[in-house]
Amino acid sequence: MKKHILIDNPTISNVVFYPRKTVIPNNLGPNVEILKFQINKDVIIGGFLYKNDESLPTILLFHGNGEVALDYRNIAPLFYTCDVNLAVVDFRGYGFSSGEPYYTSLISDAMPIYKAFTDWMKQQNFLDSLFVQGRSLGSICAAEIGAHNPSNLRGIIFESGFASAYNMMVNLFRVSSPHLTPNSLRKYSNDTRVKKFTLSTLIIHGTIDWIIPVSEAQLLYSNLPNDINKKLVLIDNAGHNNILSFEEEYFTPLSDFINLNK
Repeated sequence: MKKHILIDNPTISNVVFYPRKTVIPNNLGPNVEILKFQINKDVIIGGFLYKNDESLPTILLFHGNGEVALDYRNIAPLFYTCDVNLAVVDFRGYGFSSGEPYYTSLISDAMPIYKAFTDWMKQQNFLDSLFVQGRSLGSICAAEIGAHNPSNLRGIIFESGFASAYNMMVNLFRVSSPHLTPNSLRKYSNDTRVKKFTLSTLIIHGTIDWIIPVSEAQLLYSNLPNDINKKLVLIDNAGHNNILSFEEEYFTPLSDFINLNK
């Protein structure tokens, strides 16, 4: 995807992205695999696979802003309760990924990362049962992959994600310009992409999320086709950054979704 003259402007990227660099620890342990994918001649994407068992389904997760894949080292056991492996990849410039992030790089990198990871799964003899999850800013990557409807993908999960790129830029990041309109950002927007989905989709969102309001989850849901298996789970009193602490409300529907579609 070509760079957008406004939303990919370095000044805007400095407002949107909060990259954190990390080094690969020496003491990862036997159940953590290092992921390193050269997705084009200039960019290497890094991440980690937190292994439960190769014979179980796997979630490929694109994390939120200000997070890195290494943060999920202590979170992965929560996902293990759903009988899955958890792979988490970083954006450009995050973790030990190279390059600098900009909005449309989240879109253009999504499918190359997906392809590289599915190839890696085959090489490592993991079960061919893969789900893609996008949290917050990572919902851009999940929406792009879902819009391609890969034949080997079992389902898409949005967690605390947004629908409208315009709403995110204007309401969350306070970006304003006469050139910034709902129409100018439509093709970069998740609510546009999800209209192409044919795969099962789960949306999880907290009702008191003041960063990405619950109305965005409802907008995502309403733009999904009505003839697919889709479910919207709203967690009462959950916010943007504490939603995982609502373990039963979060992981029960996630487990049900995995079991239904694996």
